Amino acid sequence: MLLTKKEKQLLIRVLQKEKSRVFGLKENKSDVQELLDKLEQNTRNEKINKVKPSKL
Repeated sequence: MLLTKKEKQLLIRVLQKEKSRVFGLKENKSDVQELLDKLEQNTRNEKINKVKPSKL
């Protein structure tokens, strides 16, 4: 499944809110943190890996 940039940003915001909830399972928080890290890394990779056309 491919996600657009907007969808990834929305998912990151939702996961950050879920992570900061006071009442929740500790196992769930670690899963949320792992997914949040993966999405943030993916967005950083997209920014770095943009291909620029050559000037030739």
